[in-house]
Amino acid sequence: MSSVSASDAIDLDSNAHRTTLDLAGRGLAPLMALGHYMYRQTYDPLPTFRHRTLVVLAVAQRSPVLFAVNETTTVLAPGKILCIPPGSTYSPGLDRQPRGEMYWLILKPDPLPHGGALERAVRLLAAKPPEIWNAPKEAIANFDLAFRIAAEDRDWISDGELQHVCSLAVLQIARSCEQNGHRTQNVQHPYVARALTWVEARLNEPLTATDMAAASGLAPSHFYKVFREATGTTPKDYLLRRKTDEARLRLAADPHALVTDVAHALGFSSSQYFATVFRRYQGVSPSNARAVTSTATSR
Repeated sequence: MSSVSASDAIDLDSNAHRTTLDLAGRGLAPLMALGHYMYRQTYDPLPTFRHRTLVVLAVAQRSPVLFAVNETTTVLAPGKILCIPPGSTYSPGLDRQPRGEMYWLILKPDPLPHGGALERAVRLLAAKPPEIWNAPKEAIANFDLAFRIAAEDRDWISDGELQHVCSLAVLQIARSCEQNGHRTQNVQHPYVARALTWVEARLNEPLTATDMAAASGLAPSHFYKVFREATGTTPKDYLLRRKTDEARLRLAADPHALVTDVAHALGFSSSQYFATVFRRYQGVSPSNARAVTSTATSR
């Protein structure tokens, strides 16, 4: 841990699949940066970070994201928030940046015991050990709203709106942290992380929960127990959701791809079964999902 130099430099890189808002550059400290990515594939790993004074909040969407925090593998399940306080080492993913969707918010606590509610909330989060708890849906909605505001022409009003929605998200997260109390968790499940990494490399295969247990190295009954503890769902549910998430991205990326071809490419035995599973997890048919996802991506 000590071999990683502490720095408060923030990676503000943006590309077609990753957007980072420089909040500090807009004069909105202690709000420093807000980011979002949606990766259809894995990417080269990021370096391990260790911030001197900054707090990092990460929220996984749709599928779990693996983190290495203080050299321990942690599984961040969808709808959960991971708080990484100053001085902790962390890296999203293990040997690769993972597929999936995630928001992150970086904050800078004021060391002096003064300021308003926002400063108090940031200091509260900075004082926590690395922990995971349920992310408030209102905060995630405010993250999404912040990106829509940032996409508009910038003026002092839009900066004020951005400050308001991001500050509100921090207060909602701080409130949820206090309300969750003993329900926060610092889970360490290297066997689950091993299984999830194994799945990501084999999404095109007809995988089963038993296959995942074998890849983890645990007996099936014990694996199912620790998997639910780490992710909040069952291995079978995770597999089907992850495959339909991937199918939705593939359909949106290629308007000429046939639903049948995508279904077979992801290991489904028939397009009819695929359509049934897809609607169950995505809430729409594969053809309708293509239109919805393409519209959202082009915003």
